[in-house]
Amino acid sequence: MLAMYCACSEGAAYINFTPNVGPELGSLRALARARGVPYYGSDGKTGETLVKTALAPMFAWRNLQVLSWEGVNLLGNNDGRTLAEPQRRTAKLRNKRDVLEKLLGYPLHSEVAINYVPSLGDWKTAWDLIHFRGFLDVPMTMQFTWQGCDSVLAAPIVLDMVRLADLARRRGEAGPMRHLACFFKNPLDVDEAGLHAQYAALAEYAGERAGRPLKQQLKP
Repeated sequence: MLAMYCACSEGAAYINFTPNVGPELGSLRALARARGVPYYGSDGKTGETLVKTALAPMFAWRNLQVLSWEGVNLLGNNDGRTLAEPQRRTAKLRNKRDVLEKLLGYPLHSEVAINYVPSLGDWKTAWDLIHFRGFLDVPMTMQFTWQGCDSVLAAPIVLDMVRLADLARRRGEAGPMRHLACFFKNPLDVDEAGLHAQYAALAEYAGERAGRPLKQQLKP
């Protein structure tokens, strides 16, 4: 909250990559509007939840009912050390769980565990088990393991957001930068949780500013 207040006081764009609630507070959002500051958050999406937002729509599109989606996260850096404290990981766990119901449109059993493993260093591992049923109620499972370097996953999207936030500030755009939703677990003022649709919104924004057609921006 203090970081966002300072950014607004200095007239600087603000991005919250943590699960903290600063940009969600009405008073700080009002201050940002009054100072003409663009801002966005919260909780960067770099690993397990990134996969969820890309994969879950597949189950909905194919009418495969997800019964349970269980996840175990192993972290070894300062993020893992911080999240080892139960009171500090509440918002993180909420953001990881809520995205599935938004994408699938119905409640399901979904638990996420976060374990601090110091020896992993800057690397993180996520193991997910998806229990679902298809035609004739036949039960099936899917499992995936995500292993990645936390800093390497986060750095390029932080750089992209810095450039986009700077562009918004120089263009006089104030308020929530909703086109950055694809980078966050809990994007402000955006109900769409699917990665593809979120990325399309970013591409459309970038295409309009660059004067290029949307279809060109969607190419990998």
